[in-house]
Amino acid sequence: MSNGSYLWPGERMRAFFRAHIARETRLDAAAVEKLSEALTKHVNRMLVWDAGDADAQLPVVADPKTKAPATGFAATAVAASSEDAAAFNAFAFSAMVTLARTGRDGLMRRLTEIKKAEHLKAFAEAQHLAVDRNLKKPEELRKAIVAATEQRLADRKAAAS
Repeated sequence: MSNGSYLWPGERMRAFFRAHIARETRLDAAAVEKLSEALTKHVNRMLVWDAGDADAQLPVVADPKTKAPATGFAATAVAASSEDAAAFNAFAFSAMVTLARTGRDGLMRRLTEIKKAEHLKAFAEAQHLAVDRNLKKPEELRKAIVAATEQRLADRKAAAS
């Protein structure tokens, strides 16, 4: 078990709260942002064991005042072709981290939460996973995403050795 890391008030802590609140609740973007801001104001520092998950892929949350994506390392967004696709959060979880922590079955379980093929394609693109663009069925896309994530993780391990 790792020693964890400290988060201090600021964008990194806000992003950590934002990621966890968005993943664990059904609150809208404005409520997620308001709650993460309030928590950040009232926490001096915190020791976390899964900050790597928050650092890896953070959800993009729009600033309720400007409707623009949040700044900091949550500012990366995937362009969406429809309002429905824009509402989909391609950064809700990290495929790499999920595979490393819970294995192939755990990643497949998380991917089954994504029902639409266009959302699965957006997820793969956002997470830099090489998936055949011609795949149409969600089940085929899920299998391809798992395979691409396994390959990417293997490539990283090989590069680190």
